Amino acid sequence: MQQPMLHTGNFHISTLLRATLLCILLVSSIIVFSQDKTSISYKVKGYRENGIYGSKDSKVAYILKLKNTINDNQKGNIYVNVVNDLGNSVYNQDIALFIKPVSTYNKEVEIDIAKLPTGFYSIYFTINTNHFSQTLNYVFAVEPDKIKPTGIRPGDFTTFWDNARNELANINPSYKVTRRGDISTNSNDIYLIEFQSIGHVPVRGWLSVPKRHSKNPVLYRLPEYATTAAPESRNDMAVFSLDARGFGNSADMGRQDYSTYLVNGLNTRDSYIYRAQYMDALRGLDFIYKNTDLRLDANKVILTGIGQGASIACVIAGMDNKVKGLILDRPTLMDLRTMFAIGEVKSQVPWPINALKFYCNTNKMYLDNFFKTWDYFDPLSFAPMIKCPILVGISLKSSVSPPQCAYNFYNQVLSSKREIYSCPDNEAGIDESFYIFENNWIKETLKLPL
Repeated sequence: MQQPMLHTGNFHISTLLRATLLCILLVSSIIVFSQDKTSISYKVKGYRENGIYGSKDSKVAYILKLKNTINDNQKGNIYVNVVNDLGNSVYNQDIALFIKPVSTYNKEVEIDIAKLPTGFYSIYFTINTNHFSQTLNYVFAVEPDKIKPTGIRPGDFTTFWDNARNELANINPSYKVTRRGDISTNSNDIYLIEFQSIGHVPVRGWLSVPKRHSKNPVLYRLPEYATTAAPESRNDMAVFSLDARGFGNSADMGRQDYSTYLVNGLNTRDSYIYRAQYMDALRGLDFIYKNTDLRLDANKVILTGIGQGASIACVIAGMDNKVKGLILDRPTLMDLRTMFAIGEVKSQVPWPINALKFYCNTNKMYLDNFFKTWDYFDPLSFAPMIKCPILVGISLKSSVSPPQCAYNFYNQVLSSKREIYSCPDNEAGIDESFYIFENNWIKETLKLPL
């Protein structure tokens, strides 16, 4: 007997095939529904909003608030796993979970702080039910102010940098100031600044100066990695933003590449790009001191930077104790020994570890020899030289600017005024509230009107 056929346009589908397709569609809809991440809404709040637990805390605690958003019971479990920064599990717990339709479930997860040594931890909440599956991740720290220093400063560190500074001093800076009327405003004069640095390489930056003051405090912004500086105007301060050699307006030597800049000249410490970079930044500070006729107050200079710029700012603050403040926004290229230790165990190894290892492998340089060179340039080696007030902004989830490295640096700074602003939920950025805090910190540090 011939099997009946269903006619649809130019296609002929058998009744059996149609039934099979319907079954597949039904199964697919069940699978999709079982993975629906909207079937549970959640809110997780740490006992310490900044994720930092101190000696006065007896426990690390998180409050989980889950809401079943569908008309069906949800049954499953919450698996809690805490790992240290080397990827080792130090605590785990399995919690049974049952939520009635359109109902809520609250649970406080507590960990005895005495069981957790000083350091940073990731806590994972893996929620699995018949309709929902998701892993939530948070980071917290236990008494990070007690992290012991790990930096290794070379024996001839001071001599090395004295020689670099002497080389810089023997080069005429030939300062050049060009007012840019086309981009100046009613409130700010904007200047293109140029000077000669090591290797007689011209380095440039933008200076914005408020018109209404006879003397202006200066915010000296150091360059972020592989970026171009732009004029930045404020009504209460002058802002000097420097371009790194090889980028933006400082590319006379040829434009540098993002992937190779970090290893430029790394074969010897005297030719390494950061030796020149640090001297460029130091000469920029000298420009501020020697050009007060541009309505700059040389007695009120604050160094700042994001990422690489933050690390360069550390170095300059260590070399010159006349600066009045130091602001670090998610510093990178800091305490690389620690960064390698915690970064290589991650599922996705963060920059710049792979770039540096590739260079070492290609050039047959042992990693230990790289560190022996890098120790001359690591901001960690400059930390004990810093005496000015310091503010550090960190993102606890960041792998490019790890909070462990920032705290290792911070704990070695000898300033009597030190503050860390911790943002627990950011992987790359930082909370806008940090910049409000930063602005108030600047005014308080320089005794400016609030």
